[in-house]
Amino acid sequence: MKKILIATTALVATAGIASAEMALSGSAVMGLDYNDGAVAGSSKTTALMETYLSFTGSGETDGGLSFGLSATLGQYAPHAGTYGDDGTSVYISGAFGKLTFGDVAEADEVATLSDIGLTGIGTDNVAEVLSGDSSGGLAHNVNYSYASGPLSFAASARIGTKTAALTNASMAVGVKYSFADYYVGLGYNDTDILVGVGARDGSTTSLFAGGKVGAVSVKAMYSMFDADSGAASDAKAWGVTGAYTMDALTVNVAVSDNDLPTNTKASYGVGASYDLGGGASVVGGLGKVNNVTRAQFGVSMSF
Repeated sequence: MKKILIATTALVATAGIASAEMALSGSAVMGLDYNDGAVAGSSKTTALMETYLSFTGSGETDGGLSFGLSATLGQYAPHAGTYGDDGTSVYISGAFGKLTFGDVAEADEVATLSDIGLTGIGTDNVAEVLSGDSSGGLAHNVNYSYASGPLSFAASARIGTKTAALTNASMAVGVKYSFADYYVGLGYNDTDILVGVGARDGSTTSLFAGGKVGAVSVKAMYSMFDADSGAASDAKAWGVTGAYTMDALTVNVAVSDNDLPTNTKASYGVGASYDLGGGASVVGGLGKVNNVTRAQFGVSMSF
């Protein structure tokens, strides 16, 4: 992604102070979205438009600690013209690792699956429903990570969400080992949600693996949720995605499933993207998600 440097500030009060800088980047999509499961009386085919502006800032202390921020503003059809916070976080890092506050990744989601389509028809969500952002319905707001060679570790938690109407205690850990063009990972998330956003009282263990051989890449995951109370039920979820790249063309396939009551059949899809150069690509995808036909086609842009 091309980045436009919009401000660079040199702090020169003393010779030992390093520089700090801000950068701006962006992305957008435009096209059509088809949803066979649209509410009766609504259009199944709708215009698809999303734009994102991403701001990043970084700096360094006299003692060598790095710090920074990341913020993204997004707008989406049919509410074009109204920007909203699509994710903001701040961090500080050093030899001890990296500590991040804000919109952070759940530590148990050590790898993610690819989706099909322009913005995604949701095949990956079927497999990831028990882990990461979906676990418990409330994202974490603190993350600590540390990496040493091919081994990386992370821990995260949701802090300060208990109210009179909602009890939520959530934590996660994850470890990932990378070797050559391959990786394996293990994640664990424990969540206590009793009321408010749907009961999810229990723990999720997730296994991850993936790799690349020549023009072919594959990602896979398997999750198991173990309920701690009668308010929730044990569940399993899994998914596999693959991609084949030949020059400017990439073809993607995905299949996923879970045994939650809301899921009636396995989900699957096939998609393709063609790189036009300069940051633009033509993207399309078609599939079945929870027994609903979904499709997207359009153009993706990055700046």
